[in-house]
Amino acid sequence: MIDVVPDINNNKQSNGLQESPQIIPQNLPPEPMNEARSENATKKHYYRIITPVVLLLLLITFLVFRTPIIDAFKGIGYNPTPDMLAVRDSLHLTTDGARIFNATRPLLASRDDFNMSCESHDEAVSVLGCYTNDRVYIYNVDDPSLPGIRESTAAHEFLHAVWTRLTGAEKADLVPALEEVYSKHSDELKETIESYPTEEKIGEIYVRSATQIADLPELLEAHYAKYFTDQDSIASFYASYIAPFNELKKQIAKLQTELETIEKEINSRTAALDERASKFDAAVAEFNACANKQGCFTSSYIFYTRRAELVAEQQAINAENNAINDLINKYNTKAETYNSSVLRSSELQSIINSNSPTTEIEEE
Repeated sequence: MIDVVPDINNNKQSNGLQESPQIIPQNLPPEPMNEARSENATKKHYYRIITPVVLLLLLITFLVFRTPIIDAFKGIGYNPTPDMLAVRDSLHLTTDGARIFNATRPLLASRDDFNMSCESHDEAVSVLGCYTNDRVYIYNVDDPSLPGIRESTAAHEFLHAVWTRLTGAEKADLVPALEEVYSKHSDELKETIESYPTEEKIGEIYVRSATQIADLPELLEAHYAKYFTDQDSIASFYASYIAPFNELKKQIAKLQTELETIEKEINSRTAALDERASKFDAAVAEFNACANKQGCFTSSYIFYTRRAELVAEQQAINAENNAINDLINKYNTKAETYNSSVLRSSELQSIINSNSPTTEIEEE
């Protein structure tokens, strides 16, 4: 018997129609959903790589420019008074300089506020400004006889803020030039600098070099040019306000020397005149005694000659006495000028001394 193999094309029929065979596609592209999933995975992987790099770059940028960035934020909202604004404008600050200046939020302070902020309570010391807790306080000395005093003080304290922002390497680079300035201008700087602790001296030289000395080494001029567009004008503020003090100091010293010289001359000539007058008085007494004694003068010629000599001596003594009186008058006139100069010097010291009980400063 022969087995009949059924036809696979005929094993399923429906209503006489043959069902088409199922075609399975080969090597077709991935389904769209699978493609989207692949792209998202790639992006996520990319973000995982790039995000740490960006954060690292941002961190490095912040570390490098940390101080300028912080200063910029500190200066936000700083609104100086019109007087303080005028002081700031007069300093001719660069962009970097203005950023640091605003960050310290300088304040022109009245006497009580200044003494509290700067902890200034010593009447023997005149404190014009202070830099504390990254803030600048300036004693509001508003006196026309001391032009430039507020500007000079503002620049001085501002530079203390700059010095604290310099790196150790930057400071080290400036030290030789600063020491050169100190050596060259020791007569002007030494007395003040020596009053500071050792660790603060170089910083104080840094500040005073810019605010008091116009002729600086090129290295320092280039450095200060980062903060001031005209450093010579900064030094001129100090020269302007210190001039009355220096002039009075010179005048007082000169008058004191002259008074001492005149006094010595008066004393010397007075002593000599006293001795001369004593001898004259004795000679007159002797002459009168001889004139009253019969035959003491052997001739009228001798009598009149001796009398003429005494008269001439008396005239000379009177002339010397007048000369000494002229010296005394000269001494008294200079003494009045000397006392006026000392008084004016005391007045100026009182004006700049926030602890002076007689100080009268126009407050804001």
